[in-house]
This record gives sequence, C-alpha cells and structure tokens, in this order.
Amino acid sequence: MGNAMNSKVDDTPHLLRQRDQFVPRGLVTAHPLVIDRAQGAELWDVDGKRYLDFVGGIGVLNIGHNHPKVVAAVQAQLQKVSHACFQVVAYKPYLDLAQRLCEMIGGNEACKAAFFTSGAEAVENAVKIARLTPIVLR
Repeated sequence: MGNAMNSKVDDTPHLLRQRDQFVPRGLVTAHPLVIDRAQGAELWDVDGKRYLDFVGGIGVLNIGHNHPKVVAAVQAQLQKVSHACFQVVAYKPYLDLAQRLCEMIGGNEACKAAFFTSGAEAVENAVKIARLTPIVLR
C-alpha cells in the first residue's frame, strides 16, 4: 500500500480490514482512523489527513504529542536503559520519582510510593502491600 505522498490509494480501508482480521472486536476503537504521526494537538492518518486531537491519549498527553522536552528525556533514558522491571532491579529515576512524590504528598509524614502501568496492576499490588504492611495504631 502506498502513502499519501506518492499514491492515490487510501491505506485506511486496507488497515481497517487488517484490524478486523487480527484484532478482537471486544477491543473497541472509537474512530475508523489509523494514525501515522502526531505533533502537539494534531494527528495525521495514514492517508495524510490532519485531525485535531481533542482526547490526548485519554488525558495522558496534557502537553501534546512529541513535546521536545519529553522527546529529549526519552532519548536520554533510552541511551542508558530502555526497560528495567523494578521488581527485578532498582533504577535511579524510579527512586528519584518516588522520593519527589513522597516529599510533595507526605510532607513531614512518612510516605512511600509505587508505580504501575494499569489500574488492575495497581489494585493487585495495593492488596499485596496492604497484606504485608503492619497496621500502625496512633
């Protein structure tokens, strides 16, 4: 399939058929678009059509797509370590973020922080933490 720069063939119908064939229907996609790139609050589909992104990754992109400072931070981290599971080995950015959050939220009180990738993972770990944490009576 071609792209919008050198072809009059729309890639979207082909890719939506590919989605229907290989992705379960239970995983709903709200719009019949296949995005190729994004910048700030704008998205471009695989056919070169431009859209305004009013959703921002369901709220996780409050500074827009590909903000230069975020891209620079990601590139710097990828040059060090692309992925480390904290449950296997600790790494400094995790520790620094936990400390920063605890100091902001906890003030002078003892505080701890943990980070997870989904609500289900957070709930599962909250139960584990609660079971292993002694109750402190004041």
